[in-house]
Amino acid sequence: MKKRLLACGLVPALVLGTCGTVGAQPAADAAMQLGQDSAPAVQANAADEPVTQESLKELRSQLEEQLYEAQELQKRLNAQLDSLNKRVSKVEKKTDQPAVDIHGYGRFRWDKQHFEDFKGIDMKSVWMNLFVNHRINDKWSLHSEHEFENNLSNNHGAYEGDGGYGADGGKKYSRPVLQLYAQGHVGEVDVKVGRFYLQSPYKFTFDEKVDGWQASYGVPTHWGRKAMFTLNSGNTYSKILYGDRDNKLDPWGEGGSTNFRVLSLISEIPVAKNTNITSHYGKMTRRDDHMSRKTLSVGFDTKLNRDLKLSAAMAKSDSDTLNKSHFIQLQYKEARPDVPGSFDIYVKKYLQRGHSGMTNWFNDDIIDPTNGDYNKELTERNPGRSVWDHRAGEFNGLRIGADFVPVRNTKLLLHYTYGKLGLFDPGLGTLTGKKDDYSFFRAQWEVYF
Repeated sequence: MKKRLLACGLVPALVLGTCGTVGAQPAADAAMQLGQDSAPAVQANAADEPVTQESLKELRSQLEEQLYEAQELQKRLNAQLDSLNKRVSKVEKKTDQPAVDIHGYGRFRWDKQHFEDFKGIDMKSVWMNLFVNHRINDKWSLHSEHEFENNLSNNHGAYEGDGGYGADGGKKYSRPVLQLYAQGHVGEVDVKVGRFYLQSPYKFTFDEKVDGWQASYGVPTHWGRKAMFTLNSGNTYSKILYGDRDNKLDPWGEGGSTNFRVLSLISEIPVAKNTNITSHYGKMTRRDDHMSRKTLSVGFDTKLNRDLKLSAAMAKSDSDTLNKSHFIQLQYKEARPDVPGSFDIYVKKYLQRGHSGMTNWFNDDIIDPTNGDYNKELTERNPGRSVWDHRAGEFNGLRIGADFVPVRNTKLLLHYTYGKLGLFDPGLGTLTGKKDDYSFFRAQWEVYF
């Protein structure tokens, strides 16, 4: 009899407990109704009436009806809870991913260049890069990057006509709106459309803005990382054909024609737990005379242990001169702006030649005296001497650097580069055999916000 009394009161008690948990008024009403319906049975049992087959069937029927009503009530409660979770998720998403996000970083920089046969210069500058992201919907967003610079040595701003490569001294290849593109997904493909930075692996053979489109697709691997394949197409601005013997249009001009159509394919493939193989194929075609230049690079990076990383790559172009480059770098630890006290130390050995990249003569801010932002200052500091006698087509040297994060969202960068600039004759496009000593020191303080 006690078991029957317990059974008759169990379901109403469960329902009332559930309703109290979620605070749903309809559930409380239903539980009260179930309690009232079961009261006659409880009272009858309390009177110790004889147990018969009919009474057992009636009790079973009442319990089955109560269980069905409880299950229906649970379904409604689950539906209400699911709807509430969806609304909470939307609110959290709007909070965590605002429609407009603005962030960036500032750089305080001191560069010191030294050349063998004439005086180099010290340049102090301040930079700010501002990123603006606008989330259009769950699939598409709009991104922009804006760069502002002031040369503290002469109080000139960026993009002024105080040096550069155009006929009027303006920097024809630079624009203060560095990036402006829409990004989204078309199926499983990540797409960019607009003006964006195209960077080859390690920035080795391409590091320049492109007006066009990009499509990236990832293939899962059993290493837990995707193999990424990226196709790029568009228009860019470059100085690659300076001194190229196939360049009949303007072989002596530093900038030359800068109207190039670009096609680029990048692959980054995990081949082991901590090892990636990379490649970059690129083709540039000048729209003025359809002259083209192709570049291919392959490389890899691997972690030798928890703190030691090795990277290397080589590149070749279809130019008949200055067409091969390579580098190898060993890095200890990693400086992360979000981890105070983190640091890294690295050493890099490389041979960089002019025609093995699709843009710019050299990477890592290495310059020859005739081909850089400081051409005018160098000429003024060395009166009566011509920097044009020291035109370089290659750099062969070493870089030693260190990065340190003293406090969160900051980084101190120091590196020293030294080696030989191989001089060449742009008219012939060949090295002269003479090499100048060259060194470059940079100290930079970065602040992220």
